[in-house]
Amino acid sequence: MFKTYNFTCMLIALTLMAGCKKEILEKEPLAKVVDANFYKSEEDITQALSAAYDPIGWESNPGGSIYANPFFFGDVVSDDARKGGNGISDIGNFHFLETFTGNGSYPELLLPWQRYYTGIYRANQVITNVPRSEAPQGVKDRIIAEAKFLRAYYHFELVKLYGDVPLITKVLTPEEYSLTRTPKADVYAQIETDLSEAAAVLPHKGVLNNQDGRATKGAAWALLARVQMYQTLANPSKWDQVLTNSELVINSLKYDLEDNYADIHSVSTEHGIESIFEINHSTGIAGAGGTDNSTWAEGNEGTFINIMTRGRSNGGWGFNVPTLDLLAAFQVEKTTANAEDPRLAATIIQNGDMVHGEAYVTDATVYPNTGLYSRKYIEPITSYGLNQSDGPSNIRVIRFADVLLMAAEAANELNNPTLALQYLKRVRDRVDMPEITETDKTLLRTIIWNERRLELALEGHRFFDLVRQDRAATVMKATVEGSNFDEGVHEVFPIPQVEIELSQGRIKQNFGYN
Repeated sequence: MFKTYNFTCMLIALTLMAGCKKEILEKEPLAKVVDANFYKSEEDITQALSAAYDPIGWESNPGGSIYANPFFFGDVVSDDARKGGNGISDIGNFHFLETFTGNGSYPELLLPWQRYYTGIYRANQVITNVPRSEAPQGVKDRIIAEAKFLRAYYHFELVKLYGDVPLITKVLTPEEYSLTRTPKADVYAQIETDLSEAAAVLPHKGVLNNQDGRATKGAAWALLARVQMYQTLANPSKWDQVLTNSELVINSLKYDLEDNYADIHSVSTEHGIESIFEINHSTGIAGAGGTDNSTWAEGNEGTFINIMTRGRSNGGWGFNVPTLDLLAAFQVEKTTANAEDPRLAATIIQNGDMVHGEAYVTDATVYPNTGLYSRKYIEPITSYGLNQSDGPSNIRVIRFADVLLMAAEAANELNNPTLALQYLKRVRDRVDMPEITETDKTLLRTIIWNERRLELALEGHRFFDLVRQDRAATVMKATVEGSNFDEGVHEVFPIPQVEIELSQGRIKQNFGYN
């Protein structure tokens, strides 16, 4: 199982990059020495690829004092969740980001920038150096394809957060390190090229040994569909490509829906039938009662999501608390038997709920105290210990239900409501929801958008969905925390001020931010 991304200390050239810092590049002569003696064997290039995967799982700085889990950006800044934690000042900068009063000085904004550009740097090292390896050609082709997938993934995450960003497609020399921001349309074009080239080479899921956590053909198609969907506001012609690539995943017959919605985010179903791409995380040292998970995500191999979203009265930190608005959105949905939508209990913990034998109660110290907690990624104490700061859960980045809903949305936009309803029905049938028969394009669009909200709630998609749907201002300004939302400004986050200063002003701040 490709569960951890350990990499050798010999890969000095791959481990030095951390953001756009000049002092890192001054180590270039040493990197040349290492490069000259590396990338020869299949083991060498596999280690290099592992290093390129490694940043995908980083959620904090090495000391564990700064956190930037994806749910802070995708959920907390949306109408689905609030920051939570022990008061306003607990990871307080996200309070300012969720109320749209933040600025680029926050280290929480620098952390993902450094994370993703480190990944791009390492992916470029692989793409550049693997061709001269003595490994079999088929192995080299696959490793380069995986690196292209990763380079595309990292660039996509940057564009989602910051808009126009520097596009880097090679290993830069110090003389080339005077970067400016590239228009996001050009970044998207390169992302699509990387994913298309990767998909042409990558194997299907289940073909290779030790494949779990690695990019596959299905993952490349699915990510390509998502990337194209995010461009449809500016270029509606992309909907045809969204449908094409979504259906490549669907028709591959390599994926399906988990029978039980509540099982999707369990450790027991990692890399299961619904999983298309997920971020692997490993726990710490084995101990009595299972695993000692209190080693603070050592080596960035564990995740903080387990302890971060666990209730404060249950040993957790109580972040990413669902809003009452999200709760209400679930409560209006009834199954065909007129019962509660089963996704509600699998998504939101309400006061008094029993989860893995634990009673959850509201903690008045949580800010704000909505009386709710996130249910996804809560694992039993009996299996993984109480202090899950080196948590075991893999993060599901793309799952099959998401692809079905992308296909449904694309089909509707392409004036094929029959096909849209077919894909929507598969998602709703799993949770026994009534069949939708609406064929009016505008009304069906709203239904599909709502289905995405409920199906993918608290998985880090909501804010970015609102932005690509051109609804962020309308939806957020209707909330208390979103009253400061400025249309044309807050659809992206501020560029880290540190990077602007390091670029000596060549990188400009996003419009509307100080």
